Amino acid sequence: MKRILLMISLCAMLLFMGSVAICEGEYRTLKVNHYGTDVQLLKERLKKLGYFSSGSKINNKFTEDTADRIRQFEAACGLPETGIATPALQSLLFSDDAVSKKTGKSASGNTPSLPDTALSDYRDVREGDNGDDVLAFKKALYDLGYFTAKAETAAFNSTMTKAVKALQKDIGIEQTGIATAELQKALLTGSGTVEGKPLPTPAPTPTPKPTTTPRLPQKAVSLPDLNDEGFLSDASAAPFVYADRDDGHWYYISQNLSIEIVRKYTPRQNITWFETEIRCTADSMPQSLLAQGAKEPGHNFASPKVVANQYDAIFAISDDFYGHRWYNKITQGIIIRDSEVKSDKTLPANTKKWPYLEVLALFDDGSLKVYESDEHTAQEYLAMGVTDTYAFGPILVRDGVIPATLYDKSVVRYTDDEPRMAMGCIEPYHYVIVSAKGRTNDSDGVTMSWLAERMKALGCENALNLDGGNTVALYFMGDVLNKVVNSTSYRDISSMIGFPKQ
Repeated sequence: MKRILLMISLCAMLLFMGSVAICEGEYRTLKVNHYGTDVQLLKERLKKLGYFSSGSKINNKFTEDTADRIRQFEAACGLPETGIATPALQSLLFSDDAVSKKTGKSASGNTPSLPDTALSDYRDVREGDNGDDVLAFKKALYDLGYFTAKAETAAFNSTMTKAVKALQKDIGIEQTGIATAELQKALLTGSGTVEGKPLPTPAPTPTPKPTTTPRLPQKAVSLPDLNDEGFLSDASAAPFVYADRDDGHWYYISQNLSIEIVRKYTPRQNITWFETEIRCTADSMPQSLLAQGAKEPGHNFASPKVVANQYDAIFAISDDFYGHRWYNKITQGIIIRDSEVKSDKTLPANTKKWPYLEVLALFDDGSLKVYESDEHTAQEYLAMGVTDTYAFGPILVRDGVIPATLYDKSVVRYTDDEPRMAMGCIEPYHYVIVSAKGRTNDSDGVTMSWLAERMKALGCENALNLDGGNTVALYFMGDVLNKVVNSTSYRDISSMIGFPKQ
């Protein structure tokens, strides 16, 4: 009996140790989807240092949110932002050299640095791989000058293969295009050699792809006096309007509404997109603009300009195009417009039918949240304080986390470069819209993961993909910005999301 009890005790001890220290030394490498006591201890330490709020509940699962907290810690320590808790990083985290988010300093007062990392802390990565380690290596390549556009996606694509080969050529080693563990360690730690050869220095200067396409705005804009919330401080002043299509910069600022639109372009990826940041108040929230005509509002079809002009809109975007589904007598999804239920029929969650009809819900407190297609009924949304819902999908960001399914290469709709539109929320009354051009000479379009990562990078806690393709319309003061001036290629739509003049 004693022998049996001893064996049980030993097994329990081994199981516990296995959950805490699987790899070399005291720690194992921890990343997204890992579980264990060590994960919980890691998160508790991050919380103590201020990287989780004091009210956060700590569990033993390493989520995308945990990876974000790790990146914040790495940034505070001046380290590459990988989101992966290697043994070396954990050793720093649990030491007095760890930097507190609250104070920006370490308890020891020393400059934080990582202990020498083992090759086992890295994996070989190559074209087709995804992950935070890929993104970290991509950023390091950008810092060395092997990318002309800042790395934003965690995918190892053909462009990255070329960059790795260029680096290998400069080092003088075989040009495989594979980022080996040794190569990553040398580049990310800034020390050591690769196959006995030092890293290139100074950084090479790449030759950018010749282009006459749009660039980042270059002109300085002189803004009027603004209050702390970013609105006009003069209560009697007329709205400030600025529009420079050539430079790619637009503003509308009043006493309760602030809209800034910036056009951006990456030559290597050949992507042109617009980032819109909106701040408003309870008196100037976004509204559903339903196309007016002979039929019920929202069941008529007109060009984006016509729909926006019907409401004398300052700014408007195309939405879920639910009118198309109504017209074709297919499931519309949970559709609420201005607190009126237009449809309460939806598809089950995890459906394979397109669109998935996942929901972007606008609440009367100014917040935007995302939900699965059948997570709530229309009446439940109304009871929750929702005024408008838009049904399309997929969900790009939910509670700060990008769904892993967006990286599924088997879903062609995710991996194709297409014109896309997304709307998300940073906090109540503070929204972000990304509108990507595609199928044009100056823009190939974007993947779903690119769009999700862009929304998250801009601070969105919740974001949804809206109808894309030729439906995408970004309207500002009479101009559809993602189309050429006087374009005739508008798709007639049934509704928009916008801000009428007040």
